Amino acid sequence: MSVRYDKLWSLMQSNKMTRKDLAKAAGLSPYMMTKLNQSRPVSMEVMLRFCRIFHCDIGDVMEVIEID
Repeated sequence: MSVRYDKLWSLMQSNKMTRKDLAKAAGLSPYMMTKLNQSRPVSMEVMLRFCRIFHCDIGDVMEVIEID
């Protein structure tokens, strides 16, 4: 399985946020932003921070991709 954060990047664009703005709003370290940029899994806590920022559900921020 892998994850994709395309929905997160779209939410940021529609809210006129930069990745730096997102990191600041969610209190994320540069290491965590690198994980997101590389489509690597992050903790549920981080996902819930995004949900609070954008007033949405986890499925609106990320998607899980099954790899055969």
